[in-house]
Amino acid sequence: MDDQDEITYRSRSVILSASGSFLRCIAPIRLDNGSIARFSIWVAILDDVKRVMAAGRAGGDAWASLKFTGVLANRLRPWPAIYRPVVSVAVSEPDLVPLLVGSRDPHMLDVLTHVWPHADVVRQREQHG
Repeated sequence: MDDQDEITYRSRSVILSASGSFLRCIAPIRLDNGSIARFSIWVAILDDVKRVMAAGRAGGDAWASLKFTGVLANRLRPWPAIYRPVVSVAVSEPDLVPLLVGSRDPHMLDVLTHVWPHADVVRQREQHG
């Protein structure tokens, strides 16, 4: 998303603009110490935007069963070479933020399924915020 885009609506979890509709999601990254690093990222919604937004407004079971396809809209540190992969997103419970659960892109899928060194991931996050 370009800084020049006209934003018609913005909240902590949704951006609607001339460039598209974006939803804040979590990229869960498994670490070698048994924990999970949760990266907050933006996903451009590729599926029916009205369906995704309606599920968000309805909440409850409609939200908890939501699945959609999108494009990662920002870089994911410490993997800066991954840029704009198509991702699968799902919500597992009514009050939770959507999670990245898969990707057609083999590099992004590797990030989501591989176990990463805790020290490397934490160091990259601290260096790049």
